[in-house]
Amino acid sequence: MREMLLRLIQFKFRKRRRRKARKGLFVIFDNTLSRNQVGDIHMGGLSYYYEDHGFTMGMRAHALRIVTTDDPTGINHIPFTIVSDRETGSLPFKNRRINRQGIQFNGLTLIQKRKLRDIIQHYTHESTDPESEGSLPI
Repeated sequence: MREMLLRLIQFKFRKRRRRKARKGLFVIFDNTLSRNQVGDIHMGGLSYYYEDHGFTMGMRAHALRIVTTDDPTGINHIPFTIVSDRETGSLPFKNRRINRQGIQFNGLTLIQKRKLRDIIQHYTHESTDPESEGSLPI
């Protein structure tokens, strides 16, 4: 009960509104070649879903890239911190677990911020996620 109340309070005071990502927006860590579809994104971070193979995605990575289907170079060398890594509980196939990982961006440059703002404008739509209600706009 206490955890649920804390989550509700957190969602009321979000600094930035999450925006649901459209297909074609991916995150790639600097220590891997696999790309993962972004679930939602904002100026402060992003979240994505991945299949759990027993190791945490991005654990040893120092930076990540955000790429799109139209711009494979995207935004490079984004420093980050993993803020959450939870099992979603949804099992599309037997013996496969899907996790959702939350990423917070650290120290974006002005150029990275401008590119991120453009990506958010073109590759997202307003979230219908109840967690993002009550948030301030981007």
